[in-house]
Amino acid sequence: MTDLNISREDRINLYKLAIARNDITEALFTTRLFLETVKSIRDPNFQPLQDAIVIAYARPFKRNRPYGSLDKRWEKFDSGIERLHELIIETRDTLVAHSDTLYRKVQIIPKGISNIPGIPTNEDIALIVSTKKIALDMFPRIEILCMDLGSRLNDEINDLLEKLFGNKQLPNEPFDLL
Repeated sequence: MTDLNISREDRINLYKLAIARNDITEALFTTRLFLETVKSIRDPNFQPLQDAIVIAYARPFKRNRPYGSLDKRWEKFDSGIERLHELIIETRDTLVAHSDTLYRKVQIIPKGISNIPGIPTNEDIALIVSTKKIALDMFPRIEILCMDLGSRLNDEINDLLEKLFGNKQLPNEPFDLL
């Protein structure tokens, strides 16, 4: 490791911010893929793309080893999107990372019954697992949320890079932050 007289605390803070920006960028790009390709709540790509967005977005706000989550100040947004941030974190905690029975239901479908339009009557006993989905019209707002947070993270990272490394003689090759 290169010794640049930068405190461990500053290095860890920059690390957490860099990882968070990477995660939010992943959530942003996955949201854009969702918006380009998913046109219906019944689209088979809806659930996996929603889950990928939720996982990537929520990662910086959850317990990360060994350095923990982002500081709580990063969870503050304009009122219009703060509730959306909370919804994504809640969706991660109850549906994507876990399977809470409040949101994941299993129904038994007796022989000769079909309760799904367009699905033929079943010949055997079957079951259906239902799940909660984020409303389709929320995804453009998720894109805005990711851009807002990503922009703030980017500004903070640029300021820290300049503060910590701007006046230092750096090696002529990449080096590990930690």
